[in-house]
Amino acid sequence: MKLLKEILTDEKIIYGNQETAVEGITNNSKKVEKNYAFFAIKGTSVDGHNFIDEAIKNGASVIFIEDEKYIESLKGKNITVVLTDNGRKSLALASNRFYDNPSEKLKVIAITGTNGKTTTSNLLAQYYEMAGYKVGVIGTINYRVGDEILSSGHTTPDPVEWFKTLKVMKDKGADVVVAEVSSHAADQYRVYSTKFHGGIFTNLTQDHLDYHQTMENYFLAKRRVFEQIDKFNKEAIYSINVDDEHGRRILDYLKNHLKVNDDKIITYGKTSEDFKILDYRLSLFETEFSYKYKDTLSKIKTKLRGVFNIYNLSATVSFLIKDGFDLKFLEEKALHLKPIKGRFEVIEGQGFIVVIDYAHTPDALENILKSLNEIKENRIITVFGAGGNRDKTKRPLMGETAESLSDVVILTSDNPRNEDPLSIIEDILDGIKDKDKVITIVDRKQAIEKAISLAKEKDIILIAGKGHENYQIIGDKILHFDDAEVVKEIIDGGKGV
Repeated sequence: MKLLKEILTDEKIIYGNQETAVEGITNNSKKVEKNYAFFAIKGTSVDGHNFIDEAIKNGASVIFIEDEKYIESLKGKNITVVLTDNGRKSLALASNRFYDNPSEKLKVIAITGTNGKTTTSNLLAQYYEMAGYKVGVIGTINYRVGDEILSSGHTTPDPVEWFKTLKVMKDKGADVVVAEVSSHAADQYRVYSTKFHGGIFTNLTQDHLDYHQTMENYFLAKRRVFEQIDKFNKEAIYSINVDDEHGRRILDYLKNHLKVNDDKIITYGKTSEDFKILDYRLSLFETEFSYKYKDTLSKIKTKLRGVFNIYNLSATVSFLIKDGFDLKFLEEKALHLKPIKGRFEVIEGQGFIVVIDYAHTPDALENILKSLNEIKENRIITVFGAGGNRDKTKRPLMGETAESLSDVVILTSDNPRNEDPLSIIEDILDGIKDKDKVITIVDRKQAIEKAISLAKEKDIILIAGKGHENYQIIGDKILHFDDAEVVKEIIDGGKGV
């Protein structure tokens, strides 16, 4: 329990007093219990002010409001009313204080970008663990401390869950927490007031335009991650991909607007003057690349596959160099890094292989297909769809990419949600000129069965879009579906042989 004065910043108390007891915090009226503080926030589709009466009925002791017009109606309700000019910021600040400022006692690292967040965060975690740290991970696959899974994952939780999770991880002995931080999270102040040890920028390509509307808005939301890191820790360190034009813009912003010292920043990429990626060698089972750091030329060999993993590993290694790790240690341990489920996950068939990958943006699909084309000996058969109720403009772009880099394309369902799966497929088809190389099978399992039945000696089947996900969202139902499980079941059943 806390007193209101312990979680307040500069908000104004309208009714009641700062000694009011607060036993919990939420912006969801249904989660309110006795002596909770309820934050009424105007969302993109729902206005939390409409649920104030329900929150009071459920036992709220404090109501935070953004809209002054509700002040008079709350008079005499025997509750404490607080006025804030930004409910999302106030929620984050209050949550941080309620959970005893957990990031002050942890080394929290933010990874942001369109692609590579999950892999990079997991590679960082593995390196810190090999160095003897106890590590927490907050990301798409799960939330965990060491080997203990705390919950299934999503990219970045709301502020209450975020700070609560950090506190749980601290209490369980974590030294380091690596976290995927989404553009939505920055835009909605979900991690606001966190003291980050540092941040990594991977890349920016088209995604989430259903929310951000334009690429510039999307970029500005990503940039806000770094604004928030700098605001609460002037000693934070950064690793930036400067092969990406948006990475170069963030680098410029860090140096010339935020005035971050050069010794706090390291860049990586083929065009970098810090950690410079040189040539590479790919095979189906490992990747080797050379790099230059300062005046040293060296190589890293890893079991991670694909050009994009050269970038993920470069992001990881460059950040750890800036965090004081020994370069030889980083090189030697690269061979011990384990692949991430659903990221270039390889399953062997009889004479062919199946690759499961989370690629669900045009750029990610292009990256995985280019990597497969560099090692292919026969055909590439690509199976994919696109998520419903999400950015529609990327669908034809994904179709165009799949057509240009695949020999056979099988279009199917991803998570159609409340859209017609065939309508989604039609959007993808708009980007495909040669319809003769396309097969449409709405049922995802049947589509995978078809791909395996078509597979010949030395073919590669790519099943893209869902990766680690073990569910499919159709309408309002969440059904169990795991691409890797389905593939193994079909291959073990003797199909496609």
